[in-house]
Amino acid sequence: MEMEKRLYEAALEGNVSSLKTIIKEDPLILDRISSTFYQDTPLHIAILRGYLEFAKAVLSYNPRLATESDLLGHLPLHVASTKGHTEIIHELVRVSPSSCLARTKDGKLPLHLAISKGVRVEVVRELAQACPESMQSRVDRGDTVLHLCVKFENLDAFQVILELLNGEKDGNNLLNVRNDDGNTILHLAALQRHLEITKHLLAIPGIEPNAMNNNGLTALDLVENSPKDLKGLELLNFLLQSNAIKRSTNTHSSLSAAITQPPTTHPRQPRPKKSWTKFFTFNSHNQLQDMKGEIFITAAIIAAINALPIIYMRVNGPDLTGQYVINSASFVPAVTIMLLIVAGFPLSNKLCAWLVIQCLYTSIGFLGLNYLGEMVSNESRYSTVNFVFIFVSIWFGLLMLVSALNVIRLIVWIVKSIKMCMKRRRLRLGRENSMANNA
Repeated sequence: MEMEKRLYEAALEGNVSSLKTIIKEDPLILDRISSTFYQDTPLHIAILRGYLEFAKAVLSYNPRLATESDLLGHLPLHVASTKGHTEIIHELVRVSPSSCLARTKDGKLPLHLAISKGVRVEVVRELAQACPESMQSRVDRGDTVLHLCVKFENLDAFQVILELLNGEKDGNNLLNVRNDDGNTILHLAALQRHLEITKHLLAIPGIEPNAMNNNGLTALDLVENSPKDLKGLELLNFLLQSNAIKRSTNTHSSLSAAITQPPTTHPRQPRPKKSWTKFFTFNSHNQLQDMKGEIFITAAIIAAINALPIIYMRVNGPDLTGQYVINSASFVPAVTIMLLIVAGFPLSNKLCAWLVIQCLYTSIGFLGLNYLGEMVSNESRYSTVNFVFIFVSIWFGLLMLVSALNVIRLIVWIVKSIKMCMKRRRLRLGRENSMANNA
């Protein structure tokens, strides 16, 4: 074991002369090394330290070490790709070209590791050119190398992959490949709000801006249904512009044009769906599902605001029946919302979303009435009381208005659902009659 210890010390120091001396004393030491108790081979250690000359020397004595994995299942090429050592990668690929397609225990190729770690773009180019098949490979959940570039915000690697794919037979098809969730790279960029990558994607003629994922959603739908901030609004604007361009033109430009062409804009934008139309067609239920936690906290705060004064009045104050009624009208809907969320009712379901919205309207409305009612006391029944009654009337009218609009929205949704069912029934009957006539 003394010789093995000296060998590993030489690897840690990158001492090539010590390596030669050890091999001269024990020519078979590198052949036995894989059976020792060390978790890394000397080649792994040299690569971790970035010792190019030592790695070359080890490979010259025993090229088989390029295919030996460590305890984590990583080949030397996996380690070099993670660390970004271009020269060592070149040497390893020369000795063992098949290592480019070797996967780690979690299914990643050296190219995948280089992209996810954000190493120098020369490393990505070296690996992709050495093994073009790796650019067509996939990782867990069906992600391609382009999905990985978007996921890890590696725009430089993305551009290199696009450039190299330009010479591949199916290069253009990889732009619109879907993963297991049905998401293209544009979906992923929209989900993660990668503005710069989205701009670059929208400049590519071969991209499909209206591609739908497994949930029937386009990239534009994902942005519209996500919480809005400055970055989200800018992203939404670019997607809207791209949709207008793609629908009004029918170009078949090559992928190479996208590499040099800057993101373009268009003065005309598609007219988005009107706010009232979106309101009555109930397009906000997916956003409610994403805001489930915020809604629960809001309901809990409203419930606490209404519960504490009632408890205080029960103990110390007068018995005001009217006050109890208004408090209860705000407290009960808030608790109902909390119960629905805790019970696991999906807010993506339109009926559940409508019920939660109506409960919020009612709870907030009566909370406001409760505050205005407190302003009308026995000690203040003079000139200010008229203004208070005006405020109460306006607030109550507003509550009735939004509640009525929400009820109308429910009716519209029910009518549309009935019409859709009747339409499907007519289509089914038509197909059955057509099959009967053909028979």
